[in-house]
Amino acid sequence: MANTSATDVITSFQSTIRDRETIAAELQYQWFLDALGEFQLDISELYYNKDTQIFSGELPLYVINTLAYLMKVRYLEREVSRVNKLNNIITKDITLNGMGDAKRATATEYEAELARTKELIHKQKIHWFS
Repeated sequence: MANTSATDVITSFQSTIRDRETIAAELQYQWFLDALGEFQLDISELYYNKDTQIFSGELPLYVINTLAYLMKVRYLEREVSRVNKLNNIITKDITLNGMGDAKRATATEYEAELARTKELIHKQKIHWFS
């Protein structure tokens, strides 16, 4: 039984995006840590060693997938902000406010991935019915 590493989760995240620019490894790792924290808050503890960057044990694929989608939500939050800044240019002499397709498409993708991630988290929670 092989232990799951942070790299396994980051590779899964990278498979969900198509970016023309290289995303810094440090930023991807921070998104991983953010995703890990959110997962642990919402679902359950995952025993992760920051020094070795390895989990104690092998994570199920659905947990790796959920962590990757939590990372993707962070990535898309950043993309929405970037697109909004590109499309809102305000200076002393000119104001351009683009409500174009790029802005709409990015926001739509963000909302879809957020909904998908929330569904993945919901499916993993323990539900108590009386």
